[in-house]
Formats: sequence, structure tokens, C-alpha cells
Amino acid sequence: MATQHHFNLDPKQVTIAALGLLDRQLTLGGLPARYSELNFTGGLGDVINVNRPSRSIQVQESGVSNIIKNPITGDKNVFAAASDRPLPTAARRAPNGFINETRFPVQLTTLAQNASALSMEQVAFDLKTFGGQILAPLTRGFAEYFDDTTAAFIKANITRSGLTTAQKNAIGGDVEVSIPTYDGTRQNMMDRALALRVAFVDARLYLNRANVPASERYVIAGPEVEAILLKDPEFVAADYSGDTSALRRATIGSFYGFDVVVHNSFDLEMYFFHKSAMLLTSACPAIPMGAVTGSVQNINGIATRMLVDYDYDLKADTIGLDTMYGLATVKEDPDYNVRGVTIGEKFVRGLKVNITETAPSAG
Repeated sequence: MATQHHFNLDPKQVTIAALGLLDRQLTLGGLPARYSELNFTGGLGDVINVNRPSRSIQVQESGVSNIIKNPITGDKNVFAAASDRPLPTAARRAPNGFINETRFPVQLTTLAQNASALSMEQVAFDLKTFGGQILAPLTRGFAEYFDDTTAAFIKANITRSGLTTAQKNAIGGDVEVSIPTYDGTRQNMMDRALALRVAFVDARLYLNRANVPASERYVIAGPEVEAILLKDPEFVAADYSGDTSALRRATIGSFYGFDVVVHNSFDLEMYFFHKSAMLLTSACPAIPMGAVTGSVQNINGIATRMLVDYDYDLKADTIGLDTMYGLATVKEDPDYNVRGVTIGEKFVRGLKVNITETAPSAG
């Protein structure tokens, strides 16, 4: 009687479990909005067109009635009738608005993948739990990769440096803040924290001016910024210990309407943005004909393929995860304007706070 390995794997369930584990382990990688396609028929380097919802349809106002008066001047017993109301003299038809959903392309730039070879001896003698010994390290590697990749993308792209002077005057640009060099005194810690609090208010003002939604706003900062905030008597950190997701564990509190997320990839800097500022698009090709088995699944906007193959030369199984993805910032519609200033297809859903330390002036 043939002997089978003791894992009894269902490729579909394994892939779903892997994506579930990945989603719980993502910190920065869990911040961007997501869009995914299964059984993608294009290829690496191709683009996926994503709909960008229109912000609003304009409203036109006009008077609801012409004033009518008593047709007999001075007679208090005669009142105006409906027939005395004149017809409007100007057209009152509302302009025909429409759902102006434009599309913007997100290029699939990268094939991300990892795999593990399992010899027949490992399967027979060493492996006891597939989830803990194989699936968890594979998904942890993806979580670390997407966190690092998202961190680099935030540093390079979350900025309003592309706005013109007129546009910055209308909605604000990046924020510059100077803090005194740390000396450990109470007043020094309060002064450093105060400067950052002012930067928070300025960033909030500039996002509000651009009509960025007030919910799901984030601040990404490094440990140095975290230390300054935690030493601030005005800062109250929220306890999220009951949530096991990596993103929630990295969130040290809500500050002026922003969830503050700390990550070691950042130094003395802060990035303010709405969740819709970035888009992670992922796609998977179909299962190849030569694979022993596999599955393509989409969990919470992440499309991932799991493949299992066998190497007859090495007498080893190979199990791996892969996805094709691209990251992009979400810009506005071509006709977008604020306070009469045309913004157009510019990035306004986030901004950078540049922090510099300066020695206190000699007094």
C-alpha cells in the first residue's frame, strides 16, 4: 500500500490561510488601498486600469418663486391668486452632471516570490506542523518584504513637492519644522513636543484644504519621533493590546485625528496621508500546466498564487508563494480645483513633514 505524506494539504485552503496570516502580519504594507485581479491575462510590466471615483456633481441654485402681489393696489380684501404668479423668465434646468469616474493605470512592476524545498527526509521525519514550520515563515517573509517596499515608496512619493507655488498657496505644501536639540530637561522636552504638535496642526490644515477625507488618516514616523511624542505631557497613547494585527500593534495612538504608526525604516521625519493616497495593485497568472498542484486566491485585496512542484532529481517537494504587484500614488482628476485654483492631476492626499534639529541660541 502506498505511503502518503501526513499533511493532507488542500491548495485552496493553504493559500487562504497564507493570505490570512500575511494580512495579520503587515504593518506598513497594510496601509495602502488595495485592488487585485485573479487569473490575470497580461504580464509583468503591463498595467491595470483602476477606476478613480469622482468627488462630486456640482449643484446649481436658483430662486424657487417670483414674488406675487395684490393686483389691486390698496385693497386689503383682495389677495393674489396662483394665476397672478408670472412664469420664470430664465431657464432653470440643472446642468446634466454625470458620474465622472476616470481611470488611471497602475503598472505591475515586480514579481514577488519565495519558496521552500522540502526533501523526502524532512517530510518523513522532521516536519510536524505545516502551518508553523512552512507556511508561517513563507508569509512572514512576504510581510517583511511588503513593509520594507512600502516604506521606500512612502519616502519617495508622499510629498507635495510637485505642486506649483500658486497651488501650495491654495492648499499648502510640505511642512518644515525645527526643534531644539535634545538636552533632557523638562522644558526642552516640552519645546520639542510643542514644535511637533504645531506640525500636526499644519498638516491637518493642509489636508483639510485639499478636501481629503477626515477618516482613515495616518502618520508614519520613526522611533525618534515616537520618543518625542511619548515624552509630551499632552500626548495620550491609546491601548490597542486587544488587537493582534501588526498594524494595530504599531499604532501608538490617535493624535489630532491621525493614527500614528511607528516603523524602524524612518528617521526624524513624518509622513501624513489618507489611506486612499496609495494603491497596491496585485495580480496573478493562472496555474501553470506543469505544476503538480496550486491555487490562486484573493483575500482582502491581495492576490497570491501558491504552487507545489516536485523535483525528481533531488526527490524534493517545492512549495512557494508569488504575486505580481505595483504601487502607485492616487492623483486627482484633471479638472480638480480648490478655491478657484486648478490643481489638476497632482498628488494632494498626503504630505511630508521635514524635521530639523537646531542648537538653542546663546542667551
